[in-house]
Amino acid sequence: MDRIDVQPLSAATAERIERLYRLYSRPVLALAANRAKRPEDADDIAAETWLKVCRVISTLRNDDERAMPWLASAVRTVAIDFYRPKRTTEQARDWTDAMASRPLPASPAADTAADVEALDLLTPHQAAVFKLKAQGLSDRRIAQRLGRSETAVWKRKHAGARRLRRSLALAG
Repeated sequence: MDRIDVQPLSAATAERIERLYRLYSRPVLALAANRAKRPEDADDIAAETWLKVCRVISTLRNDDERAMPWLASAVRTVAIDFYRPKRTTEQARDWTDAMASRPLPASPAADTAADVEALDLLTPHQAAVFKLKAQGLSDRRIAQRLGRSETAVWKRKHAGARRLRRSLALAG
């Protein structure tokens, strides 16, 4: 769970947010539904928008009656962030944890040495595709994980295969 740093709202700010919510909750939800790729995401996008409003209310310079363009901009930003690919690999965040700060071995295990040598022949992008392919992921899943198109994944996969075949032909 991520840590959220929250500053307490003043009474005037809380009252302003409540007034904005009463005035614009339906239009914000409608805009969120318009921006959502799936109907069930609209409520989440609207809720995230109101959370963002609570964090950045100090940047609203218009009167409350003219706040809809500002809120529409917030909805658009939240919708973009909502569908932005998330990191799917685990990352250690607490470096005081004994397991997270454990040093990696200096050399690979003996049974994977041949695999490591083969991957050394590939570019880092090609090697990443091959490693994910070895885990059984489809080209579409690899593209999602790497934040690339399926075409780019296909090209890297096939360019890496050509490179490995050439190296095998030269060695044999």
